[in-house]
Amino acid sequence: MSGIPPGTVDAVLAILHAAPGPMRRRKILAELEARHHRISLAGLNRILDHCARRQLVRDGPDGVGLVPSSP
Repeated sequence: MSGIPPGTVDAVLAILHAAPGPMRRRKILAELEARHHRISLAGLNRILDHCARRQLVRDGPDGVGLVPSSP
């Protein structure tokens, strides 16, 4: 995963999993910084693109959220 710091994908997914609904990118960045994973908005966008290509997250009008897993 070029340009993605180790552990940040898992950190982003953990933040989204703990959220009650979709989150705005700036809120995700703030949560990452609180967890000692400081990255840029461009870095977060790379992570979200990576996760979206793997169908783990989706971007909507309310923000970024996890794709519901099928039973």
